Amino acid sequence: MNLTALREKIKNITDYSPDLQQFNDQMDEIVNDALYAIWTMKRWTFATKTINYRLYPDILPDRDTANVVAPATSVGISWVQGERRVLFQFGIDRLEKVGVIDAKNIWEGQPMEIENRDYIIAKVVNKAEIILAEPVVAPTPTAGTFKTNWAIKKRTYDLPEDCLELLYFGHRDYPFNTSAGSFPPYGKSTAIMPRREEQVDLRADYKSSYAEAYVWSPAYQVPAAEKLELTEINDIGTGFLGNTYYEFCWAFEVAGKLGALSEPATIQMSEGNNNAILFTCKSWDGTDIIADAYNNFDELPTPWRGARKVFFYNKNLNRQTGERQGLPCWVQVINGGIFRNTENYNDYYFINDESATGALTNINQLDNGQKRYVEIDGQHQQIRPYPRPDGFDEVIAQVKNEQSITTFQDFRRDAIIRYYKKPEDLTLWTDSPEMPYEFHQLIVFKALEDIYLKMGQEGLSNTYRKRIETEVKGLQKRYCDHIDSQVQRGQFGVNRQAPLYDYQSLRRIN
Repeated sequence: MNLTALREKIKNITDYSPDLQQFNDQMDEIVNDALYAIWTMKRWTFATKTINYRLYPDILPDRDTANVVAPATSVGISWVQGERRVLFQFGIDRLEKVGVIDAKNIWEGQPMEIENRDYIIAKVVNKAEIILAEPVVAPTPTAGTFKTNWAIKKRTYDLPEDCLELLYFGHRDYPFNTSAGSFPPYGKSTAIMPRREEQVDLRADYKSSYAEAYVWSPAYQVPAAEKLELTEINDIGTGFLGNTYYEFCWAFEVAGKLGALSEPATIQMSEGNNNAILFTCKSWDGTDIIADAYNNFDELPTPWRGARKVFFYNKNLNRQTGERQGLPCWVQVINGGIFRNTENYNDYYFINDESATGALTNINQLDNGQKRYVEIDGQHQQIRPYPRPDGFDEVIAQVKNEQSITTFQDFRRDAIIRYYKKPEDLTLWTDSPEMPYEFHQLIVFKALEDIYLKMGQEGLSNTYRKRIETEVKGLQKRYCDHIDSQVQRGQFGVNRQAPLYDYQSLRRIN
């Protein structure tokens, strides 16, 4: 059943079915609450997700060499004692882009070691400049010289936005097939609670090729966005039709982590075509949300430092009337552009922390197939792999800028994680729950339990609660993990008469 069918079945059972948009929206919210309740009732097998989890080796002066400028030359840095700016002798590719990921989302908030002391990176300005969260205390290098006693470390890792619970973190023999013909390489990493890690006093800076464990780190909270103002700009856009409506909101992005959405705003385009839309991010007191430019007298980061603004549009909106067609479905705005063959066409659109305004100039920036907004509260779970992984399976060479598509120098190692994921909201009328059809009836029962409890009919509410309990007992036999048996290899006797087995599997080899 999709959202429409779920809603209509509830109306049929309650024998109350007004055709009002406001009532339908309230009913959809109850359906989504019921979906979350059923989803989190057990560790259902269909609610898990397995992905390649990218790890990031340290950025080092003799590893991230400036191949184009000076082959095999270590990269030095310079700074001024008492200031927070660090300049690199040559630009470092991994401070600009890592694969398809903006490097700002990876390295901001991570430590940079300078002269044997760690400093937290507040902002990656570009591939040759970063701003720290506190002034450098080491003496200023001699004019014209660059120091190579530095390292940038990836110490904490963010779990995916849709992660409810981490079930597995480890290294397997894929995606890089490096363990053929040998023992399974490293396997599962053990979870360590912070209190135990503190008791045994594990070294946070200890590193190795692979992680043997991971330590739970405190969750990171991204502040909520506030207000948005929309203004029409004449004759500079492409594709926006006259007398059409669009609804937008925005969220803060700090080191790749999204916060809660702002108050939405709607704009009606004028009769003329090909106009653009100007975004202005405001606080609740009506002033622009903007970070001050770097000042060498600042000993602390300025407010909103490193907080970029990411934009979303509601695709569940009637563009002819401006009316919502259900609960809002927020989809990321992308860069788009006049020409399709550009590297960053599908990258999400954002404006920097030092700007409060941005312009939407092409209708193809509103691509209804892009990623939906998942994060709700702005809280992000983090882990710290132990030891810090500092090895790599693949080196991606640097390609000169004269090439049509630039390849950035990179060092790749991937782990595997399996986690219990968040379900997507049911917002469009044709959205269907991400679960087997047997569970759709449970969503109806849970919604009816809440509705009758709200109406004060506790007898009917308890009836549906008991039906849920009965149905779940049957479903958990098929859709829950059961660790009630253990596969065991044959016993190895002292007389060596027992069969031998391949270390990689349970296959008998004699």
